[in-house]
Amino acid sequence: MAATNAKSPQTIKVREKKVILVHWFNALCWFLLIGSGLGIISGDAVRLAPAFWPEFLQGLFRGNGNLVFTHAVVGLLWIGVLAVFIVLNLRRVVIPFLREVLVLTPAAALRDGWFMVVTIAHLFGLMKNAVVPPQGRYNGAQRLLGTLIVVASVAIALSGLYLFFAPKALDFTAVPLYGALFRWSLAIHAAAVFLVLIGLVAHIYFAVIEERESLESMKSGYISVDFIRHHSPLWYQELEREGRLRGGQEG
Repeated sequence: MAATNAKSPQTIKVREKKVILVHWFNALCWFLLIGSGLGIISGDAVRLAPAFWPEFLQGLFRGNGNLVFTHAVVGLLWIGVLAVFIVLNLRRVVIPFLREVLVLTPAAALRDGWFMVVTIAHLFGLMKNAVVPPQGRYNGAQRLLGTLIVVASVAIALSGLYLFFAPKALDFTAVPLYGALFRWSLAIHAAAVFLVLIGLVAHIYFAVIEERESLESMKSGYISVDFIRHHSPLWYQELEREGRLRGGQEG
């Protein structure tokens, strides 16, 4: 029997509760890390937020050192929880997700990039006659964003770990390479965060404005069969072959 929501026979369960919890944990950590990170950078030449924000946060935490430490603690918690989730759910959740979302070849990048261009053009009433191939569970734009976030998150985690632990464990004065790696880690950390922020703006816009049902599915775990049929026909066909839509099409 298909896994459907008894209250709405036209919906189907597509996400487990643990996946939803990790998603919102990740979102909360990003909110805290971005806010605190913008507060840490306070020099006039490189400040990324209005002057009041670093002054406010550094005053609230009684110094930039305490703010940096808090930022690092949240980052370590983020890395730790995600690492545990990945290890415990590697085969059942993580690997299948990566197989669907990662863009690994130039051909796939071009195909997904074309879908993204057409999607953005449609928002402005352009390229109305452009045809894109049927999409699977994740469309081209989502796959590109997913690849960006996965790669950037790894870069953020690794660079962040070096930025926090290297000054405590390594003698920068004895080995100049350590300092060079620190500066490169800082640049990579900031660049990766900036790239993810660009993608998150689009992600939030589509979830809140264009495709609110996808946002609802990230809260309840359920999504309508009609939504899948319309937006992800290849995924719909896959679910149909698996027999998971029998209950979802009742009524």
